[in-house]
Amino acid sequence: MLNVGECVIYGSHGLCSVRDILIPSFLERGKEKEYYQMISAVDAGSVLYVPVDGAEDKVRDVIAADEAEDLIDEIEFAPDLELPEGKKAEPAIMEVIKRNMAEEMMSLVKALRRNKAIREAEGKRFASLNEKYLNIAEKLLYTELAFSLKAEKDDIKRRVLEELSQLPLETA
Repeated sequence: MLNVGECVIYGSHGLCSVRDILIPSFLERGKEKEYYQMISAVDAGSVLYVPVDGAEDKVRDVIAADEAEDLIDEIEFAPDLELPEGKKAEPAIMEVIKRNMAEEMMSLVKALRRNKAIREAEGKRFASLNEKYLNIAEKLLYTELAFSLKAEKDDIKRRVLEELSQLPLETA
């Protein structure tokens, strides 16, 4: 069971803090059960209600600070995520975002950033759909890493982009 004030990763909603454990007033009489009331750190102002029963399958602990440091410092060793071309990439990207596991998200950011750099080097546009998913993945990943490292999200983004910029395009 989670505690009030605890921060966890809740699927594709990302970093959330448990504000309360309650029986919401919106439930029908006779169907009352406890919910976690969570506040999203990713989507400011979002309040989520997650049933206490079964929540353990939907939440995970925030990555530890040492793991977060390693993830950034060793980005060159992050597994290469091979994404299909065009619209076929969307389901693969959505699965990674839905699972929202830090290592996998770093691989996704690395792959999308690589694809963007290659497209730009070829004088081509980066697909708006891929840009959308890159923004989502970075928002989720950088928010978690920033929380874990007690840093600003923009500082984390700068660090990741600096690490990626040092990789050759074939592996960046």
